[in-house]
Amino acid sequence: MADNQKQEIEYVIQDVLPIFSSQLGYPLPEDEKNTRIQSIPVRVGSGIKKPDVIYYHDGVPVFLIEAKRSGNLEDAVNQALSYIRNYPVNEYSRDGIKPRFFAVTVGKNYFFFAHRFEIEKNNFKDWAEKLTEPILFNNLLVEYGLESVKKKEIITPQIFVNDVLKELGPIYNLSIDESKITPETVKFISFQILAFLQYGQDFTSHRPYVDLDLRKDLQSYIRTLFNKYDWQESIKIDGSELARVFRSYITRSFQGQINQYLTEQCVIAFMINLVGDLTPETKVLDFECGSGGFLAAVINKGVELENIRGVDIDELPYIVAKTYLALYFKRTGVEEIEALPIKKDNGLFYQGNDWDLVIGNPAGGNKYEHGEDEKILEEGLLNLTGKEHVFSEYELSIQQAVRSAKKESKICLILPEGFFSNSQDEFLRKYVAKHCKVLAIISLPRGVFKKGTSTKQQQRGAQTSSQKMSILYVEKVKNIEKDEPIGDIDFNELEYLVFLASVNEPESKSGEIERWLEPELNVVLEQWQEWQQSHKLKEIPQVTIKQVKEVKPKDYNLKLFEEEVKPKEQPITIETKSKTKISEFLESLFKK
Repeated sequence: MADNQKQEIEYVIQDVLPIFSSQLGYPLPEDEKNTRIQSIPVRVGSGIKKPDVIYYHDGVPVFLIEAKRSGNLEDAVNQALSYIRNYPVNEYSRDGIKPRFFAVTVGKNYFFFAHRFEIEKNNFKDWAEKLTEPILFNNLLVEYGLESVKKKEIITPQIFVNDVLKELGPIYNLSIDESKITPETVKFISFQILAFLQYGQDFTSHRPYVDLDLRKDLQSYIRTLFNKYDWQESIKIDGSELARVFRSYITRSFQGQINQYLTEQCVIAFMINLVGDLTPETKVLDFECGSGGFLAAVINKGVELENIRGVDIDELPYIVAKTYLALYFKRTGVEEIEALPIKKDNGLFYQGNDWDLVIGNPAGGNKYEHGEDEKILEEGLLNLTGKEHVFSEYELSIQQAVRSAKKESKICLILPEGFFSNSQDEFLRKYVAKHCKVLAIISLPRGVFKKGTSTKQQQRGAQTSSQKMSILYVEKVKNIEKDEPIGDIDFNELEYLVFLASVNEPESKSGEIERWLEPELNVVLEQWQEWQQSHKLKEIPQVTIKQVKEVKPKDYNLKLFEEEVKPKEQPITIETKSKTKISEFLESLFKK
């Protein structure tokens, strides 16, 4: 054995291990079963190396020490991370669990870390989070679910994001062996939370947990994660706020993975404010609800749960929306979850015709590709041209909105610009004009909507859609007679005023869309409110990006959700009388 290696082992045995066993309750150095000193072979690159110390409990490796008599802290941390990433779980871990906590010692200085994950540009990135205090062995066992706690922890919004959502992501990404975030990852994060809310501790008998049967290590992580907290009490205390941070985290972190188009929050809020006051009794339908953005907005305005309905044909947005509502309305258990008004179905099927508000951003493609055309027509949608043709998605969506709304109710949709000008869509404009009074049309600039990615497209990530869209806001004034033809309508004879607005494209679209779009929408909303009172427009200077930076725009409640809560930076200090009851000697090590 080389002298330097002998010296390192002596340093570990004589200086490091006694502190961990006497001060922090870790297994004794002579406990060869649970204190493994340079005995676990880990393949790093092309060679085999052995971590200085691995502490075990009941066959599970729970803590790693990388000890240096002298040297660089950053290098030591990176070496410890390489051991954790490549840990030989098949041979040296019950249930395949890797160590998630570690310490690095450099001389008489001790540093404790947790192995964490974060999201960076649609990729999962792991890193070492420095802990502010040494972690006692008993507390370590609680973290792994190897020792029960008398009182479980309450989930705050910050804990929910950092310790639940950010942990579930890497777990399920590992399960599908992908380095990039995929729609499957997003679905499983939401699905696992929904399954726990629905089945409680019996979630281990249901999907998606059972899909991990070949990954016992990942199942163990999930059990620990859900057993650590008092979910019932946490939801009772702060369910609506947990719902908000859940949806905010999902849509921001996985933008482009939810559905085909992600509607910016300021656009959703603008449309809700355009509609005006909503009551708890207002019946609201979004027949292509996506991740539930419009439903979240009307809920935020006070509409009761039993008066809304969301429908989506794709499983991913359906699960996200349902999980959001379960948290927001504090619903748990099989019956209550199943009763939530979110349906996985084709939104073009008949949804009733008594809705007070039909709102949303339906698919705007030139061709309807979901099939089931015959059933859609059988259930009441019409071939308005009277001849063979290829149905567009927005043609069917416009019909569905008009037939679903009751007379004197409102419809507010985001539609392709072509609907308002294309000659081939004249029959659609006549259909709307015959049954509705047009209240407002607001043209939006290109690039406002994020285009989602399929699994095959995941390497390219989220893109902005170049399609130009407009908001159509109408009031239904005439019920639909199925056998009554549209007939010829002279648009010049429609004797009423319509509010028209166009949001200008900025010179630069760099940065977040909402940064430049929200102030423009603020101006339009102020004009609309003036128009409602006097049918006149106010003189308002054109908004520029410079004005956005210098002048705070008037608040019209365009922000639906608070920004994600971030913890304040805390100095790394140890109180003289530590809760962990470590010795003054060890405290002095942390102060260095």
